[in-house]
Amino acid sequence: MSKVTRNLALLWRSEKILAEAKLNLTTKKLALGVIAGISCLFAWGMFNLALFFAIEPEIGQAWSAFVVGIADIVIAGVLLFLAQRMQPAAEEEMVREVRDLALAEIGAEVDQVQAGLTQLRDDVQTARDGIVQFVHHPKEILSPAIIGAVITAIAKLAQSRKR
Repeated sequence: MSKVTRNLALLWRSEKILAEAKLNLTTKKLALGVIAGISCLFAWGMFNLALFFAIEPEIGQAWSAFVVGIADIVIAGVLLFLAQRMQPAAEEEMVREVRDLALAEIGAEVDQVQAGLTQLRDDVQTARDGIVQFVHHPKEILSPAIIGAVITAIAKLAQSRKR
């Protein structure tokens, strides 16, 4: 398995695990929120009634209802605060590190391929420039040594045809 394929597989698995962990955490938070809401409903029904009857003779009906409402809001706030403070699992950080490592290695390999392609482009450009220079100015490119070798080759070719 090549490095790129291995790193892409690692990246895919890491992202999948992270998504599952995030879904799991969100589900737990949502479940706690729903339980907190249901608990508040029951508490609202029972405590409200009990508290209202307990304090109504001393402070009156209006203030009794107000105190009961404030108590319900405090209980709901505490439960929601606890749900929000839940932290992701310890494995999630390790998976993030593996994902980041795979991304870094893929990035390095992409940079190597890009550098190779840039070098290839430069080599092709140099060869193209040389061909254009030769086509437009062949005398400037040919050195005496090359001309001598070409003349010798032509002479040998001419001699071999005569025979």
